[in-house]
Amino acid sequence: MGRSFSSRALVAVSSVLAFLLVGLAVLQYQWSGRISAADAQREREHLNSAAQLFASEFNGVVSQSVRFLQNEANTALRSGAPLTGTPKLIGELYYLNLQPQKPPEVLRLTAEGMFVPASRPEWLPAARCSLRGVEDPSTIFAPIFDIVSVEHKVPGEAQITKTIKWGMDRCFVARFDTKYVSETLFPSLIQKSFGGTAASEYDFAVVSLNRPDQRLYGGVLHADLRTVFPAMDVSLPIPLPPAAATGSPPRQRASVLIQRENHVFTSSLTSLRDTGLWELQIAHKGMPMAAAFERKRGWDLLVSLGVDVLLFAAVAFLVIAARRMQWLADQKMRFVAGVSHELRTPVSAIAMLSRNQADGLVTGPDKVKQYGELIHQQSRRLNEMVEQTLQLAGIHSGLRRPAKDEVDLRSLIEDSIGARREELTRGGFELEVDLASPTPPIVGDSKLLRTAFDNLLDNALKHAGGGRWIRVSAVHAPLEKEIRLSVEDRGDGIDPTDQTEIFEPFSRGRAAVEAQIPGSGLGLSLVRSAAEAHRGSVTLVSRPGRGSTFTLHLPL
Repeated sequence: MGRSFSSRALVAVSSVLAFLLVGLAVLQYQWSGRISAADAQREREHLNSAAQLFASEFNGVVSQSVRFLQNEANTALRSGAPLTGTPKLIGELYYLNLQPQKPPEVLRLTAEGMFVPASRPEWLPAARCSLRGVEDPSTIFAPIFDIVSVEHKVPGEAQITKTIKWGMDRCFVARFDTKYVSETLFPSLIQKSFGGTAASEYDFAVVSLNRPDQRLYGGVLHADLRTVFPAMDVSLPIPLPPAAATGSPPRQRASVLIQRENHVFTSSLTSLRDTGLWELQIAHKGMPMAAAFERKRGWDLLVSLGVDVLLFAAVAFLVIAARRMQWLADQKMRFVAGVSHELRTPVSAIAMLSRNQADGLVTGPDKVKQYGELIHQQSRRLNEMVEQTLQLAGIHSGLRRPAKDEVDLRSLIEDSIGARREELTRGGFELEVDLASPTPPIVGDSKLLRTAFDNLLDNALKHAGGGRWIRVSAVHAPLEKEIRLSVEDRGDGIDPTDQTEIFEPFSRGRAAVEAQIPGSGLGLSLVRSAAEAHRGSVTLVSRPGRGSTFTLHLPL
């Protein structure tokens, strides 16, 4: 690979990147903990705010129903006209008249909007009108009263005492339409108050504080958040003191004196507020909210780690790509230098021989024949090198795609040997051919395969040495589903240090260079490229001083 980027430099860069990756991961872990805690706190604040909005919206619906009972329902009761426009929140509606020295009167609102005599319902434990309503929190209490107000201002004091005489003897008592509340009202209020995202991530329940088994909405939850809210805000219609009575508006109205029959007590206005009837429970779906945020933190850490790993891999690939580009540049320069050198030798020889002939330095038929033979050899060498260079460039560029023909390797081997029969005989080579094993045809490029085998045979002819022995064989390996085509010689062999790069372009063994054996260094590289173009490979088994065996593995 690259010469300018050493393996030591790559290890150093990788170590630095790994150290930075670990450091970044530690920082992300710490930051994620803080961010997760902040997110959880913001989520709780959001849920609390939304729960308050939910309670306010629900109280608004209840208050509207109370005003309807104190106004429209009371008017219809007095006039005897049918009551229309009853709020959907009200399921059952009763009127109680418990005036002293009169028998209790209980009226029920019918579907036609009329109040008719009825018995006390079971869900109303006792027929009474109370400021706190009935014990069942799913009821609405609306008192009906007439106010007689008497003001008394103590001289020298800013406090105004207002005496209100009123009777808690008549009232409307309504019960929620639980189906409407659970199926329509609460889902719409949850959607409005919490939003679509929170409504899909959390479970909600509304339960009674006094009766935990009584639920208006939802099931049993292990609540992450609980919010108590009253069913309504009760306030009495107390008129402000007139300005004429004191000459100027009062500076303070701190208390109200309430008188009912023989009982008198003083209470601040805020004490008339309900302390809470319902509890809104919120639970994260599937797991507690803390566990959900911890799980989200884990996923965030995993994503961050994945990004870090991708970043590390990208930098590593950039380093590898830089080394690869440098290697390709080196190979390109090596290729150009090799081609230039190999072309220069035969071209120079042809130029010199032809110049001698042209200058008349070659005389006699034998000399002319000798020069002609030398020119022919150099021309053939030049032609072979140019052809190999073009073939190798075509394969590596992808412009030349191998054909897909049915190739008979037995015929291919016999034709290649036949073309070199004269050279083998003239060189005194002993050739063994083992084609006894039947070899099925393969699908491939016959010209490219012929070139690969020719190069293996030429390589054996050049490097057979004094042994002058070559063996060619073709074996079908059914288990591996391939054909192994081997060319073996008994030459000097290849040094183990040269075997790793023997298939690289223009790579030649030191022994061949020292022995001045002619060659371009492209033949074996072309063999490997041809094998890879057929999804195969080429292997080498060589021992110095005992020869080499090149095997072409061609899958069926």
